[in-house]
Parts: sequence; structure tokens; C-alpha cells
Amino acid sequence: MLIAFIGCATTLAPGAEKIRVTRNPADVEGCKAVGTVEARAPYNTANDAKHQMQNGALPLGADVVFITNYSDKATGVAYQCQGRPR
Repeated sequence: MLIAFIGCATTLAPGAEKIRVTRNPADVEGCKAVGTVEARAPYNTANDAKHQMQNGALPLGADVVFITNYSDKATGVAYQCQGRPR
């Protein structure tokens, strides 16, 4: 008997693709923290955690997510850095 598990990749909400994800603290220096975001396993593709966090940051008005932990439960802080050079 063959059992197939088919998962769905996390798709990005419209506009979430513009939210940058970083692990470099210098990228959010001087930015305003607007909330926290998280992603939970299982991840079906390499980008699922990233996409979950971008989708979570979108309603917060964030344009950057700084990853604070990347494991089964990935966490990060959403920031507004608009107008700041990148």
C-alpha cells in the first residue's frame, strides 16, 4: 500500500512579497518595531516559514522582518523601516 502525503506551500498574500526578511540586526537599526510574527512547522517548502512571517507582518504595516529564532516555531520582530536607506 502506498500512501502519499501532499502538502501545500504557504502562498504569499498580495503585497507580502515586498516585506524583506533578515537576520542582520543592522538592517533594522533605527526602525520602529510594530509587532511579533511567527511561523510553525511543518514546512512543505524551504520558503514556508519565511512566507508565513511575511504574511503575518503585512497587517502590521511592516516592511522588514528580523528573524529571532528559526526552528520548528520560527519567530521574528516586524519593523517599519520606510524611508530608511537599505
